[in-house]
Amino acid sequence: MVKKFVAAFALVALMAAPAFASVQNVKVGGDLKTTSVIRNNFDLGTGTNATNNRNQSIVLSQTNLNVDADLTDNVSTKIGLKNESLWGTNVNAGSDATNQRNTVALETAYVTMKELLYSPLTLTVGRQPLVYGNSFIVAKSGTNRISQIREITGDINFDAVKAVLSYDPLTVDLFAAKINENKLTSDGANTNVNLYGVNANYKLGDKMSTVVEAYTFVKTTGNGSTGATGSQVNTKNDAIYVPGLRVSTNPIEGLNVQLEGAYEVGTLGYITTSGIQGKNELNAYALQGKVNYALPVMKDMSPVASVGVSYYSGEKNANAIADNNKTQAWQGMYDRQWGDTMFYNLFSRSNLVVSQLGFELKPVQDLTAKLSLYNLALAHDVTSIALNRPDSLSAEAVTVTTAGKSKMLGNEVDLGLSYAYTEDVKFGVNAGYFAPGKTLSSGAQDSATQLLTSVAVAF
Repeated sequence: MVKKFVAAFALVALMAAPAFASVQNVKVGGDLKTTSVIRNNFDLGTGTNATNNRNQSIVLSQTNLNVDADLTDNVSTKIGLKNESLWGTNVNAGSDATNQRNTVALETAYVTMKELLYSPLTLTVGRQPLVYGNSFIVAKSGTNRISQIREITGDINFDAVKAVLSYDPLTVDLFAAKINENKLTSDGANTNVNLYGVNANYKLGDKMSTVVEAYTFVKTTGNGSTGATGSQVNTKNDAIYVPGLRVSTNPIEGLNVQLEGAYEVGTLGYITTSGIQGKNELNAYALQGKVNYALPVMKDMSPVASVGVSYYSGEKNANAIADNNKTQAWQGMYDRQWGDTMFYNLFSRSNLVVSQLGFELKPVQDLTAKLSLYNLALAHDVTSIALNRPDSLSAEAVTVTTAGKSKMLGNEVDLGLSYAYTEDVKFGVNAGYFAPGKTLSSGAQDSATQLLTSVAVAF
């Protein structure tokens, strides 16, 4: 019996040997990051019960483990596991009532096949990053892991199939991603969400290193539940088309200028409480301009100044939907900008104007300091806005009335310090202060503060 077992084991080993031999190179890496979060008045004074998290003092651990393997014939794979958990929590996967995951999730899992069918084509299949331009439209899949600090945590990669055609200096990406799989309910509704896109990046090859990027993204959503209250609030087969263009150029040494614009067109479906189905016509747009200049002074400190303006359209007429089934309100896509700021957590990117000033330098070796100033304003006057509030461990949107005295929502100041202790270890500190503007009602006039400290190790 033992001889038969040994013989069978040897036969299996011989059969498996070619599979192991096909692996040319394996690399194991990852990173560990611990972040302390201290926040005060993070609801701007809108809290109405004792359980709200207007004041927070928590510690978050983020662990990533990645395995890269190069196979034969231009084939490679990558698998990444991620854990995000708050210190002191022991929440199991089956009882994740507070959305504080203490489990390991599959962050990355894809295979890349180069020169597939013919040399310019590369195909990537699986959970992978999709980042285009300045992350203005598509960069983050958007699922929040821990909603208390939802702008810091969350799923980034997309479940997608991507084809890349490289015709230097032109690169064309085509992809299809599944954001949310079909989930049938008792009334036959589903929450299917799909994302498709084509992105063309062209390097002009001129002295200013100009790059032109054109894209079209398409987001489709299945019908929502028919049982919710209110009229025209539940989606029914949404389809949003987002064509856009980005230009980046360097007119003089050290100066980079970027302009980007995107347009949203399509239909937003709805179902009323009485079961009536209909469509709202969408026509919205977003614009962004950025300038970064490496100052020709104090070159040993590498000073860089920046300025930027972002505009997201909103409703000019509060009764536009009710009057003619049309809306100009920008529908949030999958952007990933301003991740550590407070306003990113408080306000949605719709009917919003963000003006930014920044200054960065390295006062001493391995230490980088950055000062950022933000002004937030309404694109159009409205009587109320939705303010996101981390209430009862969830991101609850509350309605805040506006005073009508101005369009200013508030100002934010952020100071960040980053110290590279070694090539693998970095310490970070980010302090922020948000002052509400006059347009917010008296019930949302508390200034908010935050302090983020972190230590990160890459291996």
